Amino acid sequence: MIDVNDQYDALVGARLLDFFGTRTHWHRRLWTIGLVLTLKELLEASSAVRSSILFQNSVEDLSRSAMALAGRDPGVGGKQQLESLQRSLRSEVRYQGMDYMVVDQLSAEIAFLYLTRWASALRTPARPAPERTARAIASYLLDSGFSQSFLHRWWSYKLRYEPGTRPLADMVDDAHTLAMSPIKEYEVLVAFSAFTKRRDGMPAGWQSASAVSDWLKTRNFDVTEIRQQGGLLLRVAARDPHAAIECTRDRLEGMAARVRVGSSRKFELLKTAWIDGEAKPFKLADDGRDVYVHSLDRTNQLYTNEPYNRVDAGIELLEPLASAAPPTAVATGWAAFEALLSEPGNHAVVADRMGAIVACSFPRAELTVLSYQAAKADEELRVRLDPCPTNRDRASLMADEITTKPTITLPDHSDRAAYLRLKKLLTDPHPALKDIEGYTTSVFRRLYRQRNLVLHGGITNSVALRASLRTVTPLVGAGMDRIAHAWYIDKLSPLELAARARISLDTVGTPHARKCVDLLGG
Repeated sequence: MIDVNDQYDALVGARLLDFFGTRTHWHRRLWTIGLVLTLKELLEASSAVRSSILFQNSVEDLSRSAMALAGRDPGVGGKQQLESLQRSLRSEVRYQGMDYMVVDQLSAEIAFLYLTRWASALRTPARPAPERTARAIASYLLDSGFSQSFLHRWWSYKLRYEPGTRPLADMVDDAHTLAMSPIKEYEVLVAFSAFTKRRDGMPAGWQSASAVSDWLKTRNFDVTEIRQQGGLLLRVAARDPHAAIECTRDRLEGMAARVRVGSSRKFELLKTAWIDGEAKPFKLADDGRDVYVHSLDRTNQLYTNEPYNRVDAGIELLEPLASAAPPTAVATGWAAFEALLSEPGNHAVVADRMGAIVACSFPRAELTVLSYQAAKADEELRVRLDPCPTNRDRASLMADEITTKPTITLPDHSDRAAYLRLKKLLTDPHPALKDIEGYTTSVFRRLYRQRNLVLHGGITNSVALRASLRTVTPLVGAGMDRIAHAWYIDKLSPLELAARARISLDTVGTPHARKCVDLLGG
């Protein structure tokens, strides 16, 4: 385990667990993908430009993102490697051209040595900031195909329960060994509550109801409450058991789609899957893709039956983002807010507008959560916070506390990391919020590119498809929550809200500008 008295290691560890948690608050999630996957996405975009699926500005946008990531990343290597990479990134990166080949070869080298270089950097006096360190390590591991659930458990053991005390750098070396380990093959069983059986067309791996029951019994699974009509035994290559379930879900969603459009057969799965060698069953539901628009409940709009409006239509389009197959999810997810924030002939700006709205939502959301955590550790502060009638008032009081007090009692290092981020933001809000806007806008631009790859190129297996959903889903919920609140409570249209966000981000920190807790009003 880490030395809990080493504040740097403790902060990085806390943020890693935040990033790997499937129930982490949206404002503490990992919004970015890593450098290696960004370079792969750039190469894919270059190919898509060649095929007239994307425009060259997608390559330019990804090149800028890659240069920004690489410029501060010890995982790239030395000065010469960085200069070589950035020289090619400044070019047009034409498909199969010289600079394309340079990026391709350097990205492979970076991927192989990435975590060992980070471990070396963490053993030097000039260690990168804790937030950047955690973000780089987490994104690399997630982009490599490991599931959030597996990584959360793996890092929890390393950080909290492993015997002895070790520095974080040693654990990063262990993570490198994990990342370099070969992909495993898993035997996964799924069962059906209803399935139309035909002699002329049964899927490969089909198991009768009795065979399913026997398979489960021989592996000591309880079959008492299981009602099934047969199942499928699938072999799946994946990084870990949870990732195997994700791959299985993708296969089944594709199969179900073909059944729905190609026949009238029944294809209804149980919500549980089993893996040979694993002691417990797994849920087939996709953890981590929840979309929460809490304003619907707070404003009593869950069961409204008002005349049609575009905000209601946008909210209705959100559900597939959380539950549908990845290609369908990115297409409908983008459509949910494109109609709300676009203008005729100008759809790409929607990403920037959603990014601005979400960035403006960040301070109050983080301050509100931190106020509840701080109140648990400080009785005097709790007494002052409890009478606050609204979360806005709690956030405002908490902001004053952070800016006027030298420190705040926060035993949990995740909360401590949030406090340090807020301290920096409240001290100089304009550059801090611009950085946040850069991250949120990048996430929505990626969703737009994924949508175009699906709808214009029929590409349903792009390299960043799953990563795009992982990073964008909580931000979509946060943005639509603000849009819904502005519409139902303040009678403000989505474009009016986007305009307010734009002004707030441009003027925050100047005299007479909105406070950080009031960037969107309400």
